[in-house]
Amino acid sequence: MPPRYAAWLRYVFERPVTPNGWYFDLDEPDFEGSEAEIAELVAYTLENCGRDLAGYSEEQVYHGLNYIFSNACSNTVFALMDDIVPVALRLRAIAAIKLLYRDCFAPRCAPVLGCLDEPGGNRLNSICYMLWDMSPLGHWEGRPNKEVFYSAVVGVMEEALASSNPACVESALHGLGHAQPYFSARVVEVIAAYQRRNVYVSPRLKDYAQYARNGCVQ
Repeated sequence: MPPRYAAWLRYVFERPVTPNGWYFDLDEPDFEGSEAEIAELVAYTLENCGRDLAGYSEEQVYHGLNYIFSNACSNTVFALMDDIVPVALRLRAIAAIKLLYRDCFAPRCAPVLGCLDEPGGNRLNSICYMLWDMSPLGHWEGRPNKEVFYSAVVGVMEEALASSNPACVESALHGLGHAQPYFSARVVEVIAAYQRRNVYVSPRLKDYAQYARNGCVQ
């Protein structure tokens, strides 16, 4: 466990729920730490999200994940993209998003689709659906080792396609659709394999998979 992990959890998740998010409403200093320490804290959080985020409300988890992944809310996510941080640590943090899908999104998101505004979703549905839109982690153009990192994020999406929760599958397809222009051959291969395995998937997901395969998602 990273030495300041408990303090990090309190800082990111143990917050009052406000309409805009505590990071916009509260005037306080950022969580100070080196880029490598922040990357390790993010990795460990995601690796243990099923256990360590269980005590927080959906709203608290929603805002905490926004703080981690959205560069509109903080610079935290850039620790996973900074060349100062060892590649192995950054890849570990990215790979841990698989556990975010499995241990947090899959059990806590309602099984509804965001692309169709299906009713019944909760706050975690929105961040699950928009994860690869709100985060720069799906875009590595102009960065060293871009092929390595594209492969890593597509690997996360590929695993999420096997989820039993359609909200997670939709999120993965959404991310793959955005990655398609930059890592086309691998994205098409992953989606084609999903389509072969899921001949009897719902028409809504079947259509969305085809849109993603063509790079046409919003």
